[in-house]
Amino acid sequence: MPVAALTAIILSCTAPAVHDGDTLRCDGERVRLFGVDAPELRRGQTPAEPFAYEARDELIRLTRGRVGCRPVERDRYGRVVAKCWSSTSPDVNAALIRSGLATEYKRYSKGLYAKAEAEARSARRGQWAASAR
Repeated sequence: MPVAALTAIILSCTAPAVHDGDTLRCDGERVRLFGVDAPELRRGQTPAEPFAYEARDELIRLTRGRVGCRPVERDRYGRVVAKCWSSTSPDVNAALIRSGLATEYKRYSKGLYAKAEAEARSARRGQWAASAR
């Protein structure tokens, strides 16, 4: 589907399957959260990065009700990259970053979530608590 057609739709689902801290499945599509960089889960012999399981669990918590996602583009892996909201949060992407369990992926978001990350850092949430010691 061309990017222009993709951005005109909204994906919707209830309690989507969550793969990791920045990827879920909604309306039959793999969705990568726009502007969010969560720690990687264990892959083969590579151990999980710190806070990877906590980030995944936070995304599960944030998406337990109705979820909507507005696509921005497709990434090189064919996933829909999207801004999402739920009955739990008006901005799932920002809430995950605000939790301190994920960071802003500035390369793509260009500072859109800088305020959410600064809030997590100043409150020493998640990974910011560990680095504040």
